[in-house]
Amino acid sequence: MSNRENVLEMINAAWMCQAIGVACALGIPDRIAGGTGEVRALASTIGASEEGVKRLLRALTTLGLARSRDDATFTLTADGTLLTTHAEESLHAWAVMNATRGWAAWTHLAEGVRTGRNVRGHTGLDGYAEFRAGEASSETFNRAMRVLTRPVALGLRDKIAFTGSELAVDIGGGGGHLLMPLLESHPEMRAIVFDLEHARPLAEETMAAQGVRDRCRFVPGSFFDGVPQGDVHFLKSVLHNWDDARAIEILRRCREAMAPGTRLLILERIVAPAAAASAIDRENARSDLQMMLACDGRERSEREFRSLLSAAALEATAITPLTPLVSAIEARAA
Repeated sequence: MSNRENVLEMINAAWMCQAIGVACALGIPDRIAGGTGEVRALASTIGASEEGVKRLLRALTTLGLARSRDDATFTLTADGTLLTTHAEESLHAWAVMNATRGWAAWTHLAEGVRTGRNVRGHTGLDGYAEFRAGEASSETFNRAMRVLTRPVALGLRDKIAFTGSELAVDIGGGGGHLLMPLLESHPEMRAIVFDLEHARPLAEETMAAQGVRDRCRFVPGSFFDGVPQGDVHFLKSVLHNWDDARAIEILRRCREAMAPGTRLLILERIVAPAAAASAIDRENARSDLQMMLACDGRERSEREFRSLLSAAALEATAITPLTPLVSAIEARAA
């Protein structure tokens, strides 16, 4: 591929997000996985144009997500199965969210760059109102966060030492999925999922499904007002949602809840001091721009995290990579 062709492919890449997201929103991967891969039957089932469905499936085929011998019946590839709702590592909700709610923010990137501020007022998003329990956007967001959390949760379980008797507090814990592998591995561990009230139904559903209702409970509240006390506190993908002033405020509330000998584990991306043309730096740059557009947040370097911690009377004592993108920054009272 020539330099021009390579750059042209980047410029045209937006179609991929929409093709995948629309396919998921229409339920196409699930129906193909369920045996409805014939274009005519599939179009009839979802109430769509036969020609439109065929052309969308051809597009997914070029991305390696589907395959067909006769252009009339399609099956999913191994990658394509990740777009079904019930796949163990499903990306279905993430695809839908990025093609809808996330897409709206990207269309205002120019303004975000000019102002350095979020563009929520232009996307129809209204603070936490969009996350009222039971609303479709809340359910999609929570499902998307669940599948993105799973690899981090397994890395946390496998790479960080815990004693079974600890009380773990997941701050801004959503559906509680970060805690489940830990509770399974440490039968004596107790836990609290701390988040706004909208997260309660999913968190309680998760606890019941994992059989840990006797050891894990949901506590409603805002981390700007204070957090529950525990032996170990988790902040996963929380600080990158906020500017420095608000991030320090959150860390100070955590510090107030930490008794001597307890620790805080911050689970976040750590960006390189200078970006390069690598897959990881590219993904971190995407997330950094998205945080700016959606919520005035940012991705941070190790130096920047240490500065935030110092302002909250905390210090980093260890940094452990959990996945190729996310590391655990262990912090204790300074």
